[in-house]
Amino acid sequence: MDDSDWEDGSISEFDGHRSEEPYKEFTVEFSGTPDSAKRKPVRRATAEEKDIAELVHKVHLLCLLARGRLIDSACSDPLIQASLLSLLPADLLKITEVSKLTANTLGPLVRWFHNNFRVRSVICEEERPPSSALASALETQEGTPEEVAALSVALFRALNLTSRHAANRTRSGIFQSATVMVETQNQASTSTLNSSSFDDPQENSPSKKTESKSSPIYKQSNDLMPDSSACEGPKRKGDVEFERQLKMALFATSAGFCENNSSHIPSPLRTKRIKSYVCPSSHGISTAVGSRKMGPPLYWAEVYCDGENLTGKWVHVDVVNAIIDGENKVDAAVAACKRSLRYVVAFAGNGAKDVTRRYCMKWYLIASKRVNSIWWDSVLAPLKELESASTITPVKDSATIDSLEDLELEMRALTDPLPSNQQAYKNHQLYAIERWLTKYQIILPKGPILGFCSGHPVYPRTCVQTLHTKERWLREGVKVKDSEQPAKVVQRSQKVSKVQVSETDVYPEGDCEVSQGTVALYGRWQTEPLCLPHAVNGIVPKNERGQVDVWCEKCLPPGTVHLRLQRVVPVAKRLGIDFAPAMVGFEFRNGRSVPVYEGIVVCDEFKGAILEAYAEEEERREVEEKKRNEAQAMSRWYQLLSSIVTRQRLNNSYGGGLSSKASNLQKKDDTVLAHAGDDDRIQQQCKMDERKYAPPVVKGDQHEHVFLVEDQSFDQHSSLCTKRCHCGFSIQVEEL
Repeated sequence: MDDSDWEDGSISEFDGHRSEEPYKEFTVEFSGTPDSAKRKPVRRATAEEKDIAELVHKVHLLCLLARGRLIDSACSDPLIQASLLSLLPADLLKITEVSKLTANTLGPLVRWFHNNFRVRSVICEEERPPSSALASALETQEGTPEEVAALSVALFRALNLTSRHAANRTRSGIFQSATVMVETQNQASTSTLNSSSFDDPQENSPSKKTESKSSPIYKQSNDLMPDSSACEGPKRKGDVEFERQLKMALFATSAGFCENNSSHIPSPLRTKRIKSYVCPSSHGISTAVGSRKMGPPLYWAEVYCDGENLTGKWVHVDVVNAIIDGENKVDAAVAACKRSLRYVVAFAGNGAKDVTRRYCMKWYLIASKRVNSIWWDSVLAPLKELESASTITPVKDSATIDSLEDLELEMRALTDPLPSNQQAYKNHQLYAIERWLTKYQIILPKGPILGFCSGHPVYPRTCVQTLHTKERWLREGVKVKDSEQPAKVVQRSQKVSKVQVSETDVYPEGDCEVSQGTVALYGRWQTEPLCLPHAVNGIVPKNERGQVDVWCEKCLPPGTVHLRLQRVVPVAKRLGIDFAPAMVGFEFRNGRSVPVYEGIVVCDEFKGAILEAYAEEEERREVEEKKRNEAQAMSRWYQLLSSIVTRQRLNNSYGGGLSSKASNLQKKDDTVLAHAGDDDRIQQQCKMDERKYAPPVVKGDQHEHVFLVEDQSFDQHSSLCTKRCHCGFSIQVEEL
């Protein structure tokens, strides 16, 4: 049973006297055992939620890039660099005189920096600009790991060493809103809880509890302790046990603290010293790098050493843990903290470059967790140029250094070691095993064998061949040879059975294997180029359905061209040119797959004539559409003006006090018509309507409408005849 099924209870103390009442036997009956099958249904993310999560992921990366550029700009501050040089001993200044810089040469400089600049505990404080934060860290000679690493980069640049500020931009799960960007290395050492003691019963009073909760140490511990109510999702048993042990340790620490001090509330001096608590391991080479206590390495420097190898290389320098050239240890340290090394970005010259390949030893674990590579490369393209321009050495230019580094990263991508886990071969870019092949894949040739994983031979990914049916190969412009046998026969999927049945209505010559519930698959080595008949005498060769299947450009008969134009069929018919409808695919309609047609296929010699006639036809159609829109606008304007005149007449006859408002409205209408002098026809028509349909004086209630022939108008497009009376009344009649 889970821990959540039990409750903690108190046990009364045993007083040493035996109870006089005899023990009674009783039986505890459980209504039922917890059913492991009754689990909460897993809610899968919808497509919209995945898109939103991906957008949040991209925005997060952009924000991290912006922060890295700000830190890099602060590292190039001349005042900070000069202040660092003033603290540097004179014997370490000779490093600038070395002709060939190596990793061993950086050893004394890194050790001096590690001994003089300490890492303080991370406490939530007000966010400051990077330049101010670095200046404060330089003044106190202590700061966060990010500030200490940035100061080391500033020192290297002050010594005219080509250096970059590297950051491990660790991103949490793509469907989680929280992002872990704060180190957890000092939580246990800096979190002290001033709570009630277990030995003194007087301290359990409400006044003592209120007083202890209001103490500064209690507030600090609440800020540093993880809030279980704010965490989303179920916790693992290991994490719950770790938090329980941490709380017990904090209670014990607070109890000892209360015994050694007369007052339960610490003094401000004591609180200040706790805030500036320094890790004991910061004065020596840490043996807990990558542990749960220290946290994963997030920030370090990269220094270009031209004395390393024959061509030089970028050397990893971690001044926080006093590690030099430890690029192969970063991935293991991050994995020890149950994190993933997804993005490692190096910043220099207000630019950035992705160097994750240098530090990630198991790329297959993070490949699926990274953002789309096309988008990521387009974002880093302008930043990479800025970074490349800033990495200049007296011996080599930036182009040489950048090209050598790109070559190194590509070689690392092509020389990944064989994974020891079978699951890693499922989507691996370099290696494959036959167990994880899909239904439409096969290994051919079966060699060379690169190794074995749990008894399964490992092949290069280049040996994996993709198989298709005969119809599918036709869509790529090739056909299966007549004498070839299927490379693989698989069962037909029920999900696509409806699609295949619909397509067999269009292609009745389906394979016999398909009709029996199996599908015959063929490889590319079993295909040959598609041979189609040539167009002769302006006649387009068609299939038995009188059309041309244009799956791709290779499917066009020689001597023909595909015109993807709308309303081009009437043009070809009017010119008397032979053509064939172009079928480009299928789509679902009412549960069936129906063909989709787009444009026509004609001979090459008629392409120019059709395009010219099509352009003339489109121009004529646009002119007619413009005339139709103008006539419709005139009709609507006329209806508007007629309604205004009718309204004015009614107001003058029956409105009484509203006549002044109607006269004002008429003046506004006259002003609008006066400004419409661009079109003479509209202006003349409005003046004629004003004279003809002026509001008459009705002498009696009985009025007989008279519709004169000269006052009638006929619309040819809508076949409507409008009849008007002198009183302003109009009626529309449709003529057959």
